[in-house]
Amino acid sequence: MPFIEWKTHITLASRKLTISTAGYLILSANFFNSRQYGPDGKYFILTLNKFAEYAQVHFSTEERYMQEAHYPKFAEHQNEHELFIAQLSQLAQDVENKEADIENKTLDFLKDWYVAHILGADRDLEKSFQAKGFK
Repeated sequence: MPFIEWKTHITLASRKLTISTAGYLILSANFFNSRQYGPDGKYFILTLNKFAEYAQVHFSTEERYMQEAHYPKFAEHQNEHELFIAQLSQLAQDVENKEADIENKTLDFLKDWYVAHILGADRDLEKSFQAKGFK
């Protein structure tokens, strides 16, 4: 069974954001699988870095769309993005410090974000995006 399973109901009004969200799931799966690659954690760290790159691009695009749609919860949503980036940074430090159980903590964080943000806050965006006719 996959770490996080794609559901058709998470398709967003914007095709570009839907594809980007699918990227989140692919990277999450890579994290899940990275536990099988070597005790040094290099693959895990590499995947964490890829996640940070992904988040910057995805959040930038999503925030631009929110501004174009005059999304009323822009500041709140943007703050969630900033907290995600800060948490990724903290996780990277924890990996370097070889904190106990960091892999499972990271996976828990990613799954929690998926449920709370992607299936929650991002779903609220859909109404504004649809109203603006984003594709």
